[in-house]
Amino acid sequence: MRQIKAFIVDDEPLAREWLRTLLSEEPGVALVGEARDGREAITALRETKPDLLFLDVQMPELDGFDVLRALDPAALPVVIFVTAYDTHALKAFEVHALDYLLKPFERDRFRVAMERARERCAPRGGEAAARRLVELLESLGAKARGLDRVAVKTDGVIKLVRLADVDFIEAAGRYVTLHAGKEQHLVRETMNDLEAKLDPTVFARVHRSAIVNLDRVRELKTESHGEVTIVLADGRTLRWSRSYRERLEALLGSVE
Repeated sequence: MRQIKAFIVDDEPLAREWLRTLLSEEPGVALVGEARDGREAITALRETKPDLLFLDVQMPELDGFDVLRALDPAALPVVIFVTAYDTHALKAFEVHALDYLLKPFERDRFRVAMERARERCAPRGGEAAARRLVELLESLGAKARGLDRVAVKTDGVIKLVRLADVDFIEAAGRYVTLHAGKEQHLVRETMNDLEAKLDPTVFARVHRSAIVNLDRVRELKTESHGEVTIVLADGRTLRWSRSYRERLEALLGSVE
């Protein structure tokens, strides 16, 4: 039987250590690499091309779904999601018949997941698993694209702001501010929560404190020190942080 090449992506050292220990007990499985974050994972996965991927869903900057979107859809590994999501959120995996380990998990639950993974690492099983992964990513994208308006409450009046009219979104303490032309609207949501609802093909995180509407970008300026300045249609500028370069370049291409 062909050896299964496994890879671990998790930002928690103890989680990686536990998975490493459990995998060492599995016959016919070789651990070919680990990654601590999404950016590191994308590069390593393209090089190692594992058969089986243990993927943490919730990671800073690039999460598990961002990692999968950056890979070739025709060559996706079998994925076991490692997550702390609640039961309601896990339904997305169950609907698409994808396996997951809910943190914290024990050895017996891991072995059940491995039994399923061995079946799916077979040629036909792998093709079916890849299709289910693509379907999951498409469904997540469709959910994000469903939000086209945001309700803003000011002085007891609720106004619906079209996201298409928003130039960029800026962090404002625990909340966010929508910048739409000369208007500013405070939304009582965190940056991460609102970002999860936005269409990822239209809105992109360019900084820890800023999300830009790509349709409002007029040009990109590469500065002498390597930083990139985003110039909006109305002349306002934003800084493109290196921390978010991977995600934005996936949409716009390299500007080096």
